[in-house]
Amino acid sequence: MSPPARLTGAAAILHALKSAGISHLFVNLGSDHPAFLSEFASRTNQELQILTSPNEMNALSAASGFAQITGRPAAVLVHVECGTQGLAGAIHNVSKGRVPVVILAGTVPVTMAGEVPGSRNEYIHWIQDVPDQRAIVRQYMRYEHEIRRPHNAAQIVLRALQFAVSSPQGPVYLVASRETLCEEFEETDTQVDSLRNYRRNMAIEPIGLSPAALKDLADVLLEAERPLIVTSYCGRSTRGFEALKSLAELLSIPVHENAPIYNNFPTTSFLHQGHQWNGGGQLPALAEADVVIVVDADVPWIPAQSRPSSTARLFHLDSDPLKEGTTLWALPCERRWKCDSSLALEQLCATIQARDLLGQAQTKSRIEQREKHLKERFTQRSDKLRSAEQPRQDGRVTVPYFMSQLRDVTVNLRVVGLNESTTNLGNVADHLHHDVPLSLIGSGGGSLGWYSGAAVGTSLALKASGRSDDLIIAFTGDGTWLFGVPSCAYWMAKKYDTPFLTIIWNNGGWASPKNAFLRLNPEMARNSELDGRLSDRVMTSISPSPAFGKIAEGAGDSWWRVVKTADEVDQVCKEAIRVVREERRCALIEVVLDSI
Repeated sequence: MSPPARLTGAAAILHALKSAGISHLFVNLGSDHPAFLSEFASRTNQELQILTSPNEMNALSAASGFAQITGRPAAVLVHVECGTQGLAGAIHNVSKGRVPVVILAGTVPVTMAGEVPGSRNEYIHWIQDVPDQRAIVRQYMRYEHEIRRPHNAAQIVLRALQFAVSSPQGPVYLVASRETLCEEFEETDTQVDSLRNYRRNMAIEPIGLSPAALKDLADVLLEAERPLIVTSYCGRSTRGFEALKSLAELLSIPVHENAPIYNNFPTTSFLHQGHQWNGGGQLPALAEADVVIVVDADVPWIPAQSRPSSTARLFHLDSDPLKEGTTLWALPCERRWKCDSSLALEQLCATIQARDLLGQAQTKSRIEQREKHLKERFTQRSDKLRSAEQPRQDGRVTVPYFMSQLRDVTVNLRVVGLNESTTNLGNVADHLHHDVPLSLIGSGGGSLGWYSGAAVGTSLALKASGRSDDLIIAFTGDGTWLFGVPSCAYWMAKKYDTPFLTIIWNNGGWASPKNAFLRLNPEMARNSELDGRLSDRVMTSISPSPAFGKIAEGAGDSWWRVVKTADEVDQVCKEAIRVVREERRCALIEVVLDSI
């Protein structure tokens, strides 16, 4: 009989991650991690890919991109409270976007006289000692805890994962002192084995709708004249995308995407009502709807610009219907359900198909009239979008024109877009013509700079899924690009063979804060007494413009070009795609737009 294996706390954590099926760990290491470094050097966890990220926000954004594409959590390891703060706005994004990630951090040693292995032996161990490290991220976490002994490290990791992947999903945060990570213990078969067994500590199974709820919703939809579905993240899984598509097509129900985090519905379908973020005015489909089904949406509409009729019947299906992480939120409606939308919509579709009312002449007539109305609207909207894609007479590039050309040169490729275009979010979504699940995703939050790390994580996710030939395109504004710590991201892309194409919309500044200012102070846009450009006066200008391409080239040997005129677009796009696909290098196209 072989003697029991001896493990450190760090080894127990890595074993737990591996047993739970986590395949990627993004690390930014420090003096709290010697026990982890020993494990990395021993290569005893080769199934777990360890990837270095020189910046913590990029690391968490990469984990986010991986989880968003695969639906499986990734893990991040950072250095004490400093590295925890270095995660920065990515913490907000994975929390608001309900992205399952496991965040691990050491703490400073808790002994100072050499009492046990791992005790303090560097000056920084006193400087990095803070009263409550976990408080830095507590309000963003689904679960947070300290691993105090190595013996139950695996149990705590698996408990954290239960929260991360149970609905509503989200990030979890675990800390452990250097002594705990270094301490050895005997891994023996005891009565606590079940606590360390991932298969005995799984997530909560998805919850659907009750028979009574299904009957009520089926009746409502079958009898509705002008129903509408509004969603933001039903398409976070292929199953959710297909379930929504099946229901909408069954009854010819139009679908509107408001502030979408994922693409939720085929944009070339006559049922698609477009996208809205800020602006756009009253949505006609929302104004005319007699029944509105809100499915997985944080902001189904902004009441100041668009709202349903006061007589419309509203229903809400959501994995997080109370928006537990938001203090001020309301959606008055007849009924609301906490459920997994993919399962609930599949159930609803099956319930409707089994109803005799579906085949009755009156129901068929309503559906036919609705189809005719929606096809006419879709034709009008398509004509408007095509008109916007026409080149300008002065030869300058516009976002719709660029997107139309990019769409043409990628027509035979599978594109996965990462949309962090801020004031051009709608232009990208409206003109990409994406029809398959998980082909255009966003950060889920409002902290800019997600695109760059997410591109690396998305590439790793596609590799793991056997889709290495997909083209990843990150769409970003010039200001957002700087937030993404590009020097780190392009280095990672080169090191880990995760090339992607970046499109920078360079409008010379941060248009979002300027637009917010003008919405409350519209008279300032017409003020002729201002000396110089308004953007300079309100500090939203990025002038002079950085040499974006040179930064990417220096960090990761990226190819780059600047596009200023419409006649340059086609060839530049073709060459950029060739570089990414054939040379396995990142490519960057800076698209110079009218300055804000």
